[in-house]
Amino acid sequence: MEEDEIKEIKRTLNDLNVKIEDKFNEISKSIGTTIGEKQEYAESKINENPLAYVAGAFVGGAIMGYLMSRGK
Repeated sequence: MEEDEIKEIKRTLNDLNVKIEDKFNEISKSIGTTIGEKQEYAESKINENPLAYVAGAFVGGAIMGYLMSRGK
């Protein structure tokens, strides 16, 4: 009797593991798709006006550098 219960518990755990792996793979695929779409959108926006984004990154970096140097 105990052996049957142990086998049933192992079978249930195995089924749960498979379901968890399937859900994890599904979520990973969804996240990958979403990130790919957002990356394409960002790249298209940057390609429209690259100078503005480079200037913005420079200004942001200069501000961060200033703030970090004040913290010492």
